[in-house]
Amino acid sequence: MKKAFSALALVLALCLALAGCHISTPDTVGTVGETEITSGLYLLAQFDAYQQAAQLAGTDQDYNDVKSFLKETITLDEETGETALVSDYVAEKTMETLRFYAAVEERFEELGGELTEAQTAQADAYAQQLLDNYGTIYTANGIGLESLKLYERNLVKSAALLDLVYGPEGETPVSDADLLAHLDEMLYTCYISVPLYDSSTFAFADEDQTAQMLTLAEEAAAGYTGSSAADFQAAVTDTVSEMYAVLGGEYTPTAADFATGFLLDSDLETSFTEEAADTVRGLEVGQAAAVEYSSYAILLLVRLDPLDTLTLDQLRGDILSDLCSETLQNDLTAQGEALADGLDAGVMAKLPAKKITMG
Repeated sequence: MKKAFSALALVLALCLALAGCHISTPDTVGTVGETEITSGLYLLAQFDAYQQAAQLAGTDQDYNDVKSFLKETITLDEETGETALVSDYVAEKTMETLRFYAAVEERFEELGGELTEAQTAQADAYAQQLLDNYGTIYTANGIGLESLKLYERNLVKSAALLDLVYGPEGETPVSDADLLAHLDEMLYTCYISVPLYDSSTFAFADEDQTAQMLTLAEEAAAGYTGSSAADFQAAVTDTVSEMYAVLGGEYTPTAADFATGFLLDSDLETSFTEEAADTVRGLEVGQAAAVEYSSYAILLLVRLDPLDTLTLDQLRGDILSDLCSETLQNDLTAQGEALADGLDAGVMAKLPAKKITMG
């Protein structure tokens, strides 16, 4: 009997061992609404949430020590003093990302959206590029190419929703009149950035040199009388050469040095001083200005009328993005929050944030 019991125990142990060979992290952690959330996508969302927390780490906090940092408290808003436990913050941001992802997927399908072959190829190429550049850290955190493809394709769908919702054939189209009215408020510029350092020695301009370079730029802007990007380039090229000379450098003009496009409010708020941002916002079409751009460069720019060189249809995407992106994002966030939570807590427990590695 004892031998029989031992044999039975051995068989059971062997069966469990063999079963164990096939037990691994499930392919999915469940669903949000009708959208399947793969384990890799969950890990990607969690890793991104941890990186967001790491950006808020205090000078005395080591986010590379993941287990320890998860127990720390971070400040979310310096003005209000709002704080959060890192582990709670990561869990919350992970769910926000997954809910938004699911909302995009479901809204895109509801509106009959389909990615073109070109859109899919572009998204997949970006995913491959991410893996090529950060493959070691992604792989260490259980994130593979397929998860990155899902994420990148979702981003493309999110962008495409602007047209599906607000475009000419969209669910709630924005009229051309409203687009033109908003275009008048947008800043379309031609600009060149002149570094406040010697590009060969990387020695930064001192206070006097910065003032001298800014004066040269301001004089050029004040004297500008042209009406096109080409006029602006021709008018300020000599001034740019003089600005480089202040630091002992030489400037070799190329058309690529000048960029043309929209300056968004987010650009002005993050990269300009309040005074510089107000100067740029106050420009009329045809007016030029010179402002310090961060602490590393002086920006010489002119405001242009985009309709001089582009059609409304060509500008529609940019205008819709500036006019409707925030509303669309808020709507998708609300839709995501309303979706049923079909995530498996048991599976997610096998993918804890404490297993994140930062390198």
